[in-house]
Amino acid sequence: MKQWIPVRCHVEKVEGFSAHADWKAVLRWLSGLPNTPKMVFTTHGEPDAAAAMAGHIRDEFGWKVVVPQYQQTIELE
Repeated sequence: MKQWIPVRCHVEKVEGFSAHADWKAVLRWLSGLPNTPKMVFTTHGEPDAAAAMAGHIRDEFGWKVVVPQYQQTIELE
């Protein structure tokens, strides 16, 4: 939205990642993270697809995964 918002966290931007990458490719990419994230958000795609991706991440890694609802506010730990 052309506004810079200050945040107190590390933000990763993935360049050139296919919007249609299969869930196994996403899990392979996540498995290469150097540290376990405190929380993961799935925000891309239709709600059912985002929920399915969240389930795959939970099943594979046991991480806390959130599929935020429109205009939902989430307090970060």
